[in-house]
Amino acid sequence: MVRVFTNSVCDLTPAQAEELGVTMIPDMIAFGPGEQYRNNEQIDPPTLYKKLAQSDELPTTAHPNLDQYMQAFRSVDNGDEILCISLTSKMSGSYNTACSACRLLQEQGFATPIRIYDSLQVSFGLAVLVRQAARLARQGAGMAAILAALDELRPRVGVYFVMESLENARRGGRVGAIRVLAADLFKVKPILVFRDGLVRDIGIVRGYDNAVDRVLNLYRERARFGGEVYLFHADRTGLAESVRDRLLQIDPDARITIGWVGAVIGIYTGPGALGLAFEQKQP
Repeated sequence: MVRVFTNSVCDLTPAQAEELGVTMIPDMIAFGPGEQYRNNEQIDPPTLYKKLAQSDELPTTAHPNLDQYMQAFRSVDNGDEILCISLTSKMSGSYNTACSACRLLQEQGFATPIRIYDSLQVSFGLAVLVRQAARLARQGAGMAAILAALDELRPRVGVYFVMESLENARRGGRVGAIRVLAADLFKVKPILVFRDGLVRDIGIVRGYDNAVDRVLNLYRERARFGGEVYLFHADRTGLAESVRDRLLQIDPDARITIGWVGAVIGIYTGPGALGLAFEQKQP
C-alpha cells in the first residue's frame, strides 16, 4: 500500500488528515527563541491569529528538518511504499530536505521505496493533491497510477484568494513593499492566484467586497462544477459562511469544506484572507 505524507502547510486539520490516512509532518513556528510551536500540534489557527494581534513582530517559521523526515519515513511498515507530497519547491526548502532524507535512508539500507512529489502548491492547493493521492491509495492504486493522477490534476488546481491587507506579506518579505503600500493606501485589492509554484496577481479591484465578488466569478468561469471545494479564510468564519451560501447559488452541487488558513501561511496573510481551492475545467 502507498502511504501518503505531507507538510502541515497543507492546512488539513489533524482530524481530516487522520480520516484520509495521511501523515502530516509539522512545521515549526517561533515567536522568539523561547516560544516555539509544532504546527497543528502545539498551535492552531485561532490561537495564531490571537497571538499575532498581541505581537509587534511577525513570528518565524521553519519547515520540517532532515531528522523529522527520516523519523517519519522510518515509521512505515515493510511492504508499503511512501509518497511524500511536498509544498512548492519554489517557496520552501521542504522538497529538497525530503529528497535528502530519502537519499540518506537509502544509503543506510532502508528498503521501503520513497517518492518525493513537488506539488507546486501550498495550503489548500496542496490539500487538493494530498486528498486525491490519499483516496487513490485507499482504493489500492499503485505508486505509478497515483503519480499519473497527480500529474494530470496538478495544472488544474485553481487557488484564488484576496487579503484585507498586504501589510504582513510586506513585513514578511513576500511581496514588493512599494506595490503593497500603494495597494493599502488606495484601498485596492489584488486578486491573487497560486500558479506554477508561486503567488501571482491577476488583476486589482477597488474594495475588499468587490475582490470577494471577483473570486466567486472566477469560480463561476473556471471551476468543474459539482466537485469538492475548499473555502478558506483567516479568522473570518462568518464571512466564509456567507460566501459558502453564495457559492452554492452558483454551483448547488459543490461539496464545500470551510477551513482556516493555517498558522504557517496565516503569518503572511494576516487576518482577513479568503479564497477558494478547487479543480478547474479542462482548458
